[in-house]
Amino acid sequence: MADTTRTGTGSTAGGSNGRKSETEKKAEALSSDLNREFEELKADVAELSARLSDLLRTGAREGRDMLHERAEHYRREGKRQADAAMAEAQALSDDLSKSISRNPLTAVLVALGLGFLIGAISRR
Repeated sequence: MADTTRTGTGSTAGGSNGRKSETEKKAEALSSDLNREFEELKADVAELSARLSDLLRTGAREGRDMLHERAEHYRREGKRQADAAMAEAQALSDDLSKSISRNPLTAVLVALGLGFLIGAISRR
């Protein structure tokens, strides 16, 4: 009877080793699958990061270009308006000079009147 117990225990131990080996194989396969999926995930994240970086660079470049175009437009528009104002001021100055040349006495009297008016206002 003692021999039967050993054989029974031996076969049970052998059966457990077989199950443990199969479980280990499944765990190793699962671990391998997880490692492979993790590596794929890392590669996907790296690719997304590179694409996002490219998009940000492209967006920043386009924004900078648009800003430069706007600034150039406003510079040209400001110059155009300044030139128009200068031309208008020059035309007024020419008209005033011609008016003074045609009527010098009137110009002197107007200047005298304005001077008297400004002096009276500044005394108060």
